[in-house]
Amino acid sequence: MELTRRQTLGLAAAAVAGSTVAGTTTANAQRDPWVRDTLNRLTLEQKVGQLFVCYAYGPTADTADARNTSLYGVATPAEVVAKFNLGGVIYFAWTDSVRNPDQIGRLSNGLQAASLAASGVPLQISTDQEYGVVFRFGPPATQFPGAMALGATRSAAFARSAGRIGGREMKSVGITTDFAPDADVNVNPLNPVIGVRSTSSDPALVAEIVAAQVKGYQRDGGIVSTAKHFPGHGDTDTDSHVGIPEIHHTREEWTRIDLPPFQAAIRAGIQSIMTAHIVVPALDPSGDPATLSKPILTGILRQQLRFDGVVITDSLGMKGVRDKYGDAEIPLRAIEAGVDQLLMPVDPGLAYNSVLNAVRSGRISEARIDESVARILWLKRTTGVVDAPYVDLSRIATIVGAPANYAEAQRIADRSITLLRNDADLLPLSPAPRTIVVAGYGPKTLATALQSRGASAIVKDTGTTPTDAKIADAVAAAANADLTVVLTNKAWDTKVTDKLAKQQKLVNTLLASGRPVIVVPVRDPYDVAYFQTEPATSLVTYGNAAVSMEAIAKVLYGEIAPAGKLPVEILAKPDPNQPGPAPVLYPFGHGLTFDPEETRLTVASYNIHAGAGTDNVFDLDRTARALKALDADIIGLQEVDVHWGDRSQWLDTITELAARLGMHPAFAPIYDLDPPAAGRPRRQYGVGLLSRFPVVRFENHPITRLSTQDPNPVPAPAPGFLEAEVDVRGRRLHVYSTHLDYRADPSVRRAQVDDTLKILAADSPGDLQILVGDFNADAAAPELAGLWTRLTDSWTAAASTAGGPNTYPAVGGTKRIDFVAVGPGLLVRKAEVPAEVPVAEAASDHSPVIADLSFRS
Repeated sequence: MELTRRQTLGLAAAAVAGSTVAGTTTANAQRDPWVRDTLNRLTLEQKVGQLFVCYAYGPTADTADARNTSLYGVATPAEVVAKFNLGGVIYFAWTDSVRNPDQIGRLSNGLQAASLAASGVPLQISTDQEYGVVFRFGPPATQFPGAMALGATRSAAFARSAGRIGGREMKSVGITTDFAPDADVNVNPLNPVIGVRSTSSDPALVAEIVAAQVKGYQRDGGIVSTAKHFPGHGDTDTDSHVGIPEIHHTREEWTRIDLPPFQAAIRAGIQSIMTAHIVVPALDPSGDPATLSKPILTGILRQQLRFDGVVITDSLGMKGVRDKYGDAEIPLRAIEAGVDQLLMPVDPGLAYNSVLNAVRSGRISEARIDESVARILWLKRTTGVVDAPYVDLSRIATIVGAPANYAEAQRIADRSITLLRNDADLLPLSPAPRTIVVAGYGPKTLATALQSRGASAIVKDTGTTPTDAKIADAVAAAANADLTVVLTNKAWDTKVTDKLAKQQKLVNTLLASGRPVIVVPVRDPYDVAYFQTEPATSLVTYGNAAVSMEAIAKVLYGEIAPAGKLPVEILAKPDPNQPGPAPVLYPFGHGLTFDPEETRLTVASYNIHAGAGTDNVFDLDRTARALKALDADIIGLQEVDVHWGDRSQWLDTITELAARLGMHPAFAPIYDLDPPAAGRPRRQYGVGLLSRFPVVRFENHPITRLSTQDPNPVPAPAPGFLEAEVDVRGRRLHVYSTHLDYRADPSVRRAQVDDTLKILAADSPGDLQILVGDFNADAAAPELAGLWTRLTDSWTAAASTAGGPNTYPAVGGTKRIDFVAVGPGLLVRKAEVPAEVPVAEAASDHSPVIADLSFRS
């Protein structure tokens, strides 16, 4: 890995500044009267208790819980604190500690009262609030996007503001320490435990964001920040919860990759650092995990980096630290290595007594215990909990989840969404209502956001291990929807998360269906490399917080531009038959965008003239399938030419057709024809329109056309020029649908063009105009020239020449040409004729034209 100039400068700055915070904790603690006096009066038992941070079960300090009795021998959280003289407690949802803000505040106050009564020292109350995929203090507390999402924004200001707000909210309920930020550099895409908890694979970017978070939590938020997991957990494919990871970085690689974020955190004044249960032979060849390694914690962290704050272990219940030594030995070796605080030992009584006995036996000196306790007491002093141990319950509701906090979380999420690929040109979606299947992991929140934008959302929650039945159900729903958005969560991880690769199967099946699909990894961006076909449209959120789902909805509908830049590179799926690194699919820094001021809509012209049978009998089912396949927001229909009974009921039929497609109809009859032979039904021609947007109004304008009956060829004004108005994001859009000149008479066409221009001229300036239809002339016919002074033929503007013989360019001057023409203000992005289908399956003997248009808001 080549060191960038930015990384080199960052390392140099860190090396120079690293000593500026050295020694401050011990010196200040020694000078502080409260710390000195407290340390002198504490008994050995109380001092040892200060080293431990444990959990207790129950929503209040006085709640009796059998789980406490089993683990600690006493029933209530208050009794747990008092029995072991605990220095700290940690909150989790599974301990019933974090049900709601008021409950948390009352629990904190109760535990502080218990601690003060027992030892006269307030508690350090902590939790893991990294945000993103790791959080304990849930809604209504503000839920920020996590570390990698912050990396995608490239904004240290956002990182600091998230820390400030999060710190203040936690402090308001009595939490004094956050075990965040994660300072690991995730250079291994197969890392099962860190992933998006890390800011980036770039050390300089991680260092920048981590330093900002530390300042936000500590300087602005008033709580203790804890950088983790030292010396760096970013390059492992083993989860230290279930195994012992080994990092194979050389000393030079560790210095270049893993060290900078911790140096930056120390430079920013970090008060606490958490150890990692990882083996790093280049730093300590003994095979001991870093948590138990004196060369790493004392030699590097204390002496080389001169960090004099509190060092806390990761949970001592994790396999990564328990495999080599017994539970009684682990806390002793941790203290001997340089640790101050022992987090969550498996058997608290065993660990507590083991340390106590080690001091009494002389293995660990009381002076060594005093060293750690002094740091812990100073930490509590600087947090303010010594002077103000209790929280004001009346103020919690004004701080936690304040509207301004939510707004800031949303701003961060909005900037984090990363558009990886938009090859199908699906995004941004038009604002037209549509049916969207939201499938995969946790789709409900996104579905709600899409529904608020007018979509009919169908939720198919298949989780991280979808069954075949759930996959089939989601795929069936997608077949009848306009769009599918599928969310994945660690779909790449077939060792732990999804052992049968069912998420991959779900996405592969959806992509193979040929229907529009958007793939959104809501955790690790690496998912996109693990599908049989690379998704044509994919975005990354780095987490599934509600604000991230709202941000995805905003991006999908073009309300905001995607602004996130990949903070990691995405490699192709590893191929065991190909040695060496996998190819890069998306490089670090990749991220597409678009103009959010540009509103998209798709318009089609479809001549519904039935080609099935000698009587041109209209086939409703076949036509509905053909129109659905167009996937257009607006479809103009011409040559509605059917045989229906005594009098055509086409209006009812188009209403039924609209209902099948979930669209709004408009219809304008042109004329009725007498039966072509005795005993045959009457015949009605008409033009119509189907729209995903609600139709504000429609009317049938008269236009010059030939007489309704042969053999009379005299032109006469008659209805047959449908105008429908729709509202698109506040812009009035006039859509005209017409069928021009059945007899290929240039004079009639010239009159029709004149009439068309008069009708168009009646619209208000600034209104958008679209004319869809067909006419029996080449677009270059001179009598049509006036039309193109007002409108632009989308087919010509798109410079496309492909298409069937029934579409422009026509094979003859009188051949039918389906067209979409647009007025000023509308841009033609592309125009095409869909692929021909077999005649037996065709709903019409015409080929439609589809134009992808846009206008600026």
